[in-house]
Amino acid sequence: MPRRASSGINIGQIAGIAAAIVGFVVIAALLFKLIAGGLFGDGGGKPGSRVASGNAAPLSLVTYRDNGNSLRGNVYRVEGKVEETLRWTSDRGRLISFEARDATETMPVPVLVPEDFSNINIERGTELGMVVRVDRDGTLVAEAIDE
Repeated sequence: MPRRASSGINIGQIAGIAAAIVGFVVIAALLFKLIAGGLFGDGGGKPGSRVASGNAAPLSLVTYRDNGNSLRGNVYRVEGKVEETLRWTSDRGRLISFEARDATETMPVPVLVPEDFSNINIERGTELGMVVRVDRDGTLVAEAIDE
């Protein structure tokens, strides 16, 4: 006796359709976030595009000198003059000695300037304002540079 064909949708087909719908929704949400982030200034661009220079607090050089690790992950504004380039690598950028000034004192600090800022001419004696992030090891990393 011949078998009859099944006449309905089985559980596997229902699960496949549900997975496809969930996947579509997730991809649509990620795409929306990517596009909306680009439109509203949340993504893309050079480092520091998310950090407005005026919103960063000034770096306290005394606190940085005494315990730079306590400032890890925070973003600060620093003003000063380039003393010299200490090191340069094509993939990481430049490590400069920066004579930073705050309200109470002036002292040299190391600042890593990522390769994304290669279009900015950083020479000895150049006065700069920077927004910097304190890295895991206490190194200052440039997020935005005002020439």
